[in-house]
Amino acid sequence: MISINEFKRVEMRVGRVVHAERLKGSDKLLKLRVRFGEVEKQVLTGLAEYYSPDHFIGRLFVFVTNLETRKIRGEVSEAMLLTAVESEQKIVPVVPESEVAEGTVIM
Repeated sequence: MISINEFKRVEMRVGRVVHAERLKGSDKLLKLRVRFGEVEKQVLTGLAEYYSPDHFIGRLFVFVTNLETRKIRGEVSEAMLLTAVESEQKIVPVVPESEVAEGTVIM
């Protein structure tokens, strides 16, 4: 169990994917460019087996935005896309129910 204060340290925001492509040399990774209002971040996600890059472009998703950056295959990932994982075959990115502003905080 974690306390509510620990949970409050996790910053989740809505971001709009403005660019998506397969990461060269990887069958699993996608490289996303995500806009959170005035700020853009690069996000790597292991969903290339499930979704094409086009699935993400222009759409809103929920991200954890205050994780330490991580270098994967020479590329930096600055946030984490949240997904619902039902099984290895069914992984679904979390999306807001309706249109909200880029950068909106998730509570």
